[in-house]
Amino acid sequence: LSGLGVRVKVILGLRVSLGEGYHWGYERVYNGGCGKPLVSWRILNGQDAKAGAWPWQVSVRQNGFHICGGALISESWVVSAAHCFDPSVANSSYRVQLGEKRIVSETPTQTFSSVKRVVPHPNYNSSTFLADIALVELEKPIAFTATINPVCLLDASVHVPAGDTCWVTGWGNIHPQAETLQELEVLTVDSTICNDRFREALQKPAGDNPIKDDMMCAGYMEGYKGTAPGDSGGPLVCEENGTWYLAGIVSWLLKTTLNSVAAGYPGVYNRPNAHNNWIEENVPGVTFMVVNFTLNSANPSTTVTTNSAGPSASIPKVLLLIVLLWLTL
Repeated sequence: LSGLGVRVKVILGLRVSLGEGYHWGYERVYNGGCGKPLVSWRILNGQDAKAGAWPWQVSVRQNGFHICGGALISESWVVSAAHCFDPSVANSSYRVQLGEKRIVSETPTQTFSSVKRVVPHPNYNSSTFLADIALVELEKPIAFTATINPVCLLDASVHVPAGDTCWVTGWGNIHPQAETLQELEVLTVDSTICNDRFREALQKPAGDNPIKDDMMCAGYMEGYKGTAPGDSGGPLVCEENGTWYLAGIVSWLLKTTLNSVAAGYPGVYNRPNAHNNWIEENVPGVTFMVVNFTLNSANPSTTVTTNSAGPSASIPKVLLLIVLLWLTL
């Protein structure tokens, strides 16, 4: 993302302890509302996140190993991707890490929570990734702190405009595992354009839309910057008036080979607000917010016009793959 510059928003305020020896001079104490990070310092190169910048981010663990990301939405619930969970695996095999920017050893501390149950969407389709969303109920409600804070959920009527700047975060599945949470700014992409691009790459007939109604695209139409297998289930969040909202859940992307992401194709995300009725049925007291997003991009046209070269003709075999390894830097 070189050349995009650095956007900095500094909030001067109280110094608070983050635990583990972390102290920052530019901080904000948790104020009881969703979507309010401790710090608001952003670097555009997919670099390490600052402590407290993404307090809803969780690491989903299976038998002690990080497998996916997720986002905290209430005291007892995390939202992630359905493809992250094997229905044959016992709920007791899963745990989540909260409030940490680093992948840490699983010790009996307040940063880990046992999982009571996993609720995949009943309409999840592992072939098309329709309804690729799951709810994870924690064994016990957790207390919100300066570094553990839920993200806000959008009303079903809200659609983030194409060309807006949002952020995706995750630890990925790097070997060796990336220890520090990564952050990357991405641009939302018009769904019609995204559909056309993916339909051609996947050699689908007209009218066969790979980007379903409950999906959205975000990334770049030239090159590739974004997620790769291992960030699955992690949050795509967008800011409006100082509050962050969950716009998408990392779901899938295109790959040319097992280890190579196809250039010119953005990442595809599930839109959780397409499933608000189902979320409301499972999460007691959940609330959704109506937001009028204003376009926040220096050059939105890069996401709403097709690349003149069209989809890459050099792709010998495009594999539709569940997204998420690590943030491609």
